[in-house]
Amino acid sequence: MGITIIGYIAGTLTTFASLPQLLKSLKERNMENISLAFVVTFTTGLTLWLIYGILRNDYPIIVFNILSLMFWIPITYLKIKDVLENKGSKSELIT
Repeated sequence: MGITIIGYIAGTLTTFASLPQLLKSLKERNMENISLAFVVTFTTGLTLWLIYGILRNDYPIIVFNILSLMFWIPITYLKIKDVLENKGSKSELIT
């Protein structure tokens, strides 16, 4: 039980650490200082952690990766949209 509580505390801290970035990105609609490679890699990692948690039936991993994806999918969308529309460089699609 104690280990599960540690998982929920860690999940809460790491998940909600992303909230300020999401709010800033939505408010300013400025994604220039966020790396596309980071966003895509991080979102993919969260997705894989979610799959891992589901396969292990590990509720803290499942819950907090779902919540994290709720923050990072919009950030990923905004960054890709920014790169494709006008602000990003073509080389950023590769790196």
